[in-house]
Amino acid sequence: MEEITIDMLSLLKKRNDIAQEIGKIKNQEGMSVSNESRENELRDVVKRKCQEINFDSNAAMKFLNFLLNESVKAQSSESNTHLAVFLKAKELEQQGKKIIHLEVGEPDFEPPTSVKQSLSEVYDKGFGNYGPAKGLPEFRKEIANFANQNFDAKVDFENIMVTPGARFGVFLSITTLLDPGDEIIVIEPAWPAYRQCAINSGIKVRTVKTKLENKWEPKSEEITSCINENTKMIVLNYPNNPTGKVLPKKLLDEIVEIAKKHDLF
Repeated sequence: MEEITIDMLSLLKKRNDIAQEIGKIKNQEGMSVSNESRENELRDVVKRKCQEINFDSNAAMKFLNFLLNESVKAQSSESNTHLAVFLKAKELEQQGKKIIHLEVGEPDFEPPTSVKQSLSEVYDKGFGNYGPAKGLPEFRKEIANFANQNFDAKVDFENIMVTPGARFGVFLSITTLLDPGDEIIVIEPAWPAYRQCAINSGIKVRTVKTKLENKWEPKSEEITSCINENTKMIVLNYPNNPTGKVLPKKLLDEIVEIAKKHDLF
């Protein structure tokens, strides 16, 4: 058993080295890191092999997703992320250059005076120390009341957690609900954090591409075609970042029904 494990590690190292070399070629040619059609072909090969050797295909798919994610990470460049572009833009600003930020939601105006006053009041009231990890109970109760009154929800404040920014909320949701090797479907274009948080958590990302010509709307059959035994979640990034698109209610209801049918988050 130990010898097999060591052999697997050596093969993984060899595979990652090859992936890095492929990544360099893709970068030079301006190619995308992921190739979902090729990944689907590989899935079919793995499924056939599982039938041949009488092995659990679900376990094999999770392992394959791990390998695919490792390849993506090996081939990806940190310089291509929107945060890297943002940091470069801030560097240029410090040099006195005028920058119009299109990489992150960076306002070019100051917060309202009321916000500044509220922050000052919070400081004066002594809220400068550590608070409850889930957020102030009073605040969470207000959130619950708002959701219940405005969205016909039945939410208890104990089930609400306040996170330090949306990215951590996304990461927490993915890591809490999913396991390494699971898959999520992301409708793109989308905020990069969904993909990044998933990949860094060992979750395989399947994408459904949308285009301006189609009003940035996905087709239900495209979403359904991405679903397999390892799919656990559909990400609905709406109102969409970066397009601002809001899906028609009919299409949104169709996607919700797909999620219910396949027991997806």
